Formats: sequence, C-alpha cells, structure tokens
Amino acid sequence: MQLIGRKKELKTLNQAWKKEDAFILISGRHAVGKTAFIKTFADHKNHLYFAARSVSDQMNRLAFEQAFKQHLNGDIKSGDNKITWEELFRLYAEKTETGGKMLIVDNFEYLLEANGDFARTIRKAWQQFFKPNGVTLILVIGNASGKQNMMADKGFASEVTCQIALAPVTFVEMMREYPHHDFSQLMLMYAVTGGVPAYWYIFDHCINDKQVRDTIEANILSGRGIFFDEVSRLLEREVWEPSVYHSLLSALSADRSTQEELAAFTGFKIGKIRDALANLETLGYVAQTASIGKKKLFGKQRVEYHIADPMFDFWYTFVFPYYEDIKDNRSKGAKQALKKNFAQYIQKWFRQVAGEIFLVAAAQDSLPMRTDAVGEYFDDDDNKIPIVAVDEEQKKIFFGDCVFTSEAYTKKKFDYFVEKARGIKRLKKTYKDYTWIFGVFSAYPFEQELLDYSLSEDNVLLFNGITIYSLNQ
Repeated sequence: MQLIGRKKELKTLNQAWKKEDAFILISGRHAVGKTAFIKTFADHKNHLYFAARSVSDQMNRLAFEQAFKQHLNGDIKSGDNKITWEELFRLYAEKTETGGKMLIVDNFEYLLEANGDFARTIRKAWQQFFKPNGVTLILVIGNASGKQNMMADKGFASEVTCQIALAPVTFVEMMREYPHHDFSQLMLMYAVTGGVPAYWYIFDHCINDKQVRDTIEANILSGRGIFFDEVSRLLEREVWEPSVYHSLLSALSADRSTQEELAAFTGFKIGKIRDALANLETLGYVAQTASIGKKKLFGKQRVEYHIADPMFDFWYTFVFPYYEDIKDNRSKGAKQALKKNFAQYIQKWFRQVAGEIFLVAAAQDSLPMRTDAVGEYFDDDDNKIPIVAVDEEQKKIFFGDCVFTSEAYTKKKFDYFVEKARGIKRLKKTYKDYTWIFGVFSAYPFEQELLDYSLSEDNVLLFNGITIYSLNQ
C-alpha cells in the first residue's frame, strides 16, 4: 500500500534511527498505515522485517525462524533442533552484516497476546544482544491497550528511545492524494471513513455524489458489506466491557456531550462514564471540546465530548441503531435514516475540516492572522459560533460560519451572522480591544455580491473549499 503523508513522522523516525542504541516503538490504530510507513522507511536499508500473526507463540517463532533464514539466504547454524526466541535473537544480533542492522517486528501485539512474557523476552534480547551489537529494534503495535500495558512496565519503558504514534491522516493530506477529485466528494468520503487510507479504496470508482452514497450502502449499510462490522471489531479488540462502550458511543452520536448527559442517557454512574471516556480518548475515538474564548470569562470551562473518528461516528449514527435489521438484510430503516440525516451529519465533519483548513492557511501565512488553536464558541445562553480562532500576539479574533449545502451563501446571510456574533455581550467584553475578522466556509460557490464584498472590505475571509477570497491576502 502506498504511503500517504507522514513527512513529519518519517523525519522523526530517520532522526531516531541515526542515533546509537535505537529502540523505537511505532503505534497506531488498525489500518492507519503503520506497515506502509515502516516499509517506506526501511526501503534501501539493511533490515529484517517480520510480521507476526494472530496464531500461537510457537507458530510465530517458526515463522520468524523462516524469515531469518530467507534474510540470510541460507540455514541458521545452531546446536538446537528447537531454537528459542532468545537464541534466534542472539543469532541475528551477532550475525556480521554490512550497512548496519535493523530488526522490525510488525503486529507486535500478536506476540504479546500469544505469550504473556514476550515483553520481558524482547527487553532481555535488547539489553543482552541487540544493544551491544548495534542493532536497531523497531516494534510496530496496533493495539492501544497492549501498548499501554507494555509501557506501564517502567523497566521496559526506560529502554525505549523513541515513540511515534501514527494518527489518521488529515483531510488536507487526503486532498493532496486526490488532487483531481471534487472537494464535496472528498468531504463525503472523509466524513464516512476518516483519515484511514485502507478504507478509501471502496470509493475509487465514484465520480459523483450518488455513487458515493451507493457505495456507502453497499459496503457499510449491508450485512454482507466489507465494513459493516469493522467498528465493532475494532472496539471489541481494545476493551473489556464492550456493552459499556457501545452504549457510551451511541449516546455521543445522539448529541449527548457532557458527562452528566451521558450518565442520564446510559444509566451508568459518573465514575464509570469518566473511566470509559478516558479509555476512549487514549484510543483516539473520543475527544474533549472546550469553547474557545470562555476561559477568559469564567476560569473553569464547560467540557464537552464528541466522537473524534469519522468512521466511528458514522457507524454509531447510521449502523448501530439498525444493527440487527441490517444483519438480517433488512436495511430499509438505515437507508432512510441516511437519506434524511446525512446532510446534517456531513455538516458536523465539515466544521472540523474547516478548522483544519484555517490552521494550515494560517501556518502558511495565507491569512491576516496566526493562531495555534481553532475551535467553536458556545455558552450557557445557547449562543454558538462554528469556527473561532484567536491571535493573542496581534490581538485579532476570527469568527466563521460553516455550511455544507448546495446553495450559494448570500451576503444577507453573512450580514446576519456578523450581527449575531457582534451581539454576544460576553465576547464584546472580552475581545473589545481585538480586531474582529469574519468569514464563511462553504463547499459550494458564494453569491457574487458576497464575493465582491470580500474583495473590497478589510477583515473578511471566504473559504470555498481550500480557495480563499480576501482583500487582506
């Protein structure tokens, strides 16, 4: 599989590899691109690559022995008929090779599952064989709970010289991979599969929105679909009480966002809710949201939670409520829900993508301000602004509306948005000395009057996909 993005992570890995005594741990969720990443890095470097499988310890050991033999283009000289892991690691470490040596163990979680002492075995091999002989050791693990347990061992953690966590790729990176695709179609793909390249191929044949929706129905809203059970499988690999997490994620998809709302919806106590949320944050499936700007006003912010992974969000919104029906090939209810609510669902993820686009544009000096954080504003009076960014150094603040519709955004609608934002007393008080910049994010073109206005007035930014219209550029 081709590597998408990851320039920053590759630079970090190369820097870590060049150092002596390199013991590197690479982690990331299933299908995020760990194998493509490590194979791209290892290309043209002397290395032994081994991908463990979900089989017994003995079967993995025999498979490693075979991989070692192929690496040597010959047999292994050992006095033992049954070679242990320790002996295999010693033989590899002490084997003379040119160009340095690097051992890469992919799917390391399977070795931990098959042998509870394997973390101790690999640490001992590192201390006694690999480190003294200058062997770079790279472990690739796709199980967050396994990594957490492994790194909880202080002796093991102290030996690791570099950790790289591969997050799903961003929407901007996705756009670079598909430069000739329509923005709105990419938005539909991203809102369903997120930044996991291994899922994108199901849309390769799509040339319009209808084909995208048909593909979703065939691959996710069908009991025979390739990804019908994907989310459930991912979650149940990581947690002990799946029913608790299914309940919590279902509640989050139903717009219950505070701990109190989640407890009321599920019937679980706050303590259980808090622990489960913490685990889901560690896994990368849930994230916290705090209103931009409120910290100045109230000190302690109201924290809300949301599903941070698009595929999880889609699954709990459109699959989980109809799971048994879909499984029995009765997907009519799910398809009707998709038809009715998909636009609203896309809008939610378009808001996140808009924030990402703003951050990238600011970092590239394409905007009249800089910022390190983009979020939304909400308060106890039900005031909401979809996109807010603050430049404390230049004392500037940006307020952006965000819409994903097929209608042109009008000047009249923009004036209403500006008036609404200016009318929030708490914002006026807090940011009275700041320059206020207003903008709109839209996947579709703007009304001509609004376009002309943006090119004639200061402090107006219009984002049509990744195209920016502004007098201030």
